Amino acid sequence: MARRSSYFHNVTGERARELLFLYGSKGEFLVRPSESNPADHTLSVHRGIRVTHVKIPFINGAHRLPNGQEFSTIEGIVDYIVRIPNLLSEKDGTFIDLTRPVYIPSSECILNSGYDRFFHINISGADAEDMLRDEPNGTYLVRESTSNPGEYALSAKNDDAILHIRIYHNDGRFRVVPKDNFRSITDLLDNYIRLPMVQNGGNAVRLKTALLSTRFTAAAIDDRIDCLLKGGRKTNAKDGFIEEFEKLHREQDSHLFISCKEGRKPENVRKNRYRNVVPYDHTRIKLKCCGDESDYINANRIEILSENAKYAEFGSFKRRYISTQGCLQETVGDFWHMVWQENCSTIVMITKEVERGRVKCFRYWPEMNEEQCFSSCGEEFQVKMIKELHGDDYTLRTFNLRHKTRDPVGRQVIHFQFLGWEDNGCPSNSILHFLEEVDRCVETNEKCSSTTGPVVVHCSAGIGRTGTFIVLDILMNRIKRIGPHCAIDIPKTVRMLREQRATMVQTEAQYRFIYYAISAYMKLKRLRQQNESENGVDVDQAIEPISSFRDLFINDNETV
Repeated sequence: MARRSSYFHNVTGERARELLFLYGSKGEFLVRPSESNPADHTLSVHRGIRVTHVKIPFINGAHRLPNGQEFSTIEGIVDYIVRIPNLLSEKDGTFIDLTRPVYIPSSECILNSGYDRFFHINISGADAEDMLRDEPNGTYLVRESTSNPGEYALSAKNDDAILHIRIYHNDGRFRVVPKDNFRSITDLLDNYIRLPMVQNGGNAVRLKTALLSTRFTAAAIDDRIDCLLKGGRKTNAKDGFIEEFEKLHREQDSHLFISCKEGRKPENVRKNRYRNVVPYDHTRIKLKCCGDESDYINANRIEILSENAKYAEFGSFKRRYISTQGCLQETVGDFWHMVWQENCSTIVMITKEVERGRVKCFRYWPEMNEEQCFSSCGEEFQVKMIKELHGDDYTLRTFNLRHKTRDPVGRQVIHFQFLGWEDNGCPSNSILHFLEEVDRCVETNEKCSSTTGPVVVHCSAGIGRTGTFIVLDILMNRIKRIGPHCAIDIPKTVRMLREQRATMVQTEAQYRFIYYAISAYMKLKRLRQQNESENGVDVDQAIEPISSFRDLFINDNETV
């Protein structure tokens, strides 16, 4: 069942108890209005066999915890109590364990961050003004009130000004003015789209087009998929996936002016597998060469751009990547030069060497227990395969890479090659398990050495499957670290990658696949959690196949 993450619920203490026992588990909580004082709030916590209620009084303009700490917003309290253990205790000194807000089915909620695309989560009035400023008059959005949790505000651009209009909610009805009596916010909006509302000064506020949100809670992924599919159910209508992907492609046109001069130089063109897939100059990997030899390789650094305010939400995740093409015979030496130079310990290969009779990547490694030497820029590199394990879905190899003159011992490099697709099949969780195995390996390397370099990821062109893999790795790590209540924004994540290498996530099928893979990942997490408490659930068999999995590979148009 689809769920929405919202810590605040306008319910009584008895109803809070029912919801926590019905949908929650030990440590989960919700915030509700205090029944004794309308200005105060109450934190209701699932304790396993009972529910504990902790009052949060509102005193002199601040919300105060029992330990005396004060916060300007309830949201600030929620963020704090989730991060700090053993913060609250019973009268007898027993600590109250707090894990995360309880997830309530969308049918129990006023708005659903997955389905109601006019609803923007976790934004302030100032954020809304920034988002609406360059939009045409008549554009609007709905957001939660930051000053009154559980209430909503309509932000709209009207006569070149941004207005914020409170939406009142009493007795299950919604209104802007006293005469209103709507059963839902959607009904309220539909009414004011047909009949403009009139302000006190007599000015009409005309609502025309919702500013559609691409940000939603991970727990609401199935609702968002259903919402994006909704448009396509009409005859000849584009669904929401196509609309989002085409908008990204229109934005990509503005990147035509980003410099790609190095990849188009005559001496470097032969090093490109595809003539129109060349790296941006500002993020390209430069090989350290002596003399007049070219420092060129078709590869870009991909980093989390958290210093840019647009991508600040990704700041807690610091993983770095190198996105590159599948090797040509003449670029194998440059490839190993890059791996050694950048101190890379993990390579992810998301292609076969030959697919449907076409060479996608030249084999760049030796046979088991054999050594090969490769040269680049006058440097010599020696590669030996010391281990090879074959699974149903991928092959795991371990190499020893050394610089023949500077590195007598060598370095260990782990090589993952994904093989989990069939011409007539649709594997279920192969890509999820593959991502998790790669993540475990990278995390281990990062813990063992602070100097571990970027993860090298390549398919054939280094943009389609490669971009899809990196987006999924970023989003799955965000969910793993913050929890299913975290906000994710798939278009924004793709956009961040495309600022560093052109056309990352190349096809609409790959873009669509990201949504379905995240949906499968959320189901897998829920089943694992259920298995921990109930035992006996065969998690791997319980997940439905990812419907767009085959498109990720078979329709990967890397020959353009």
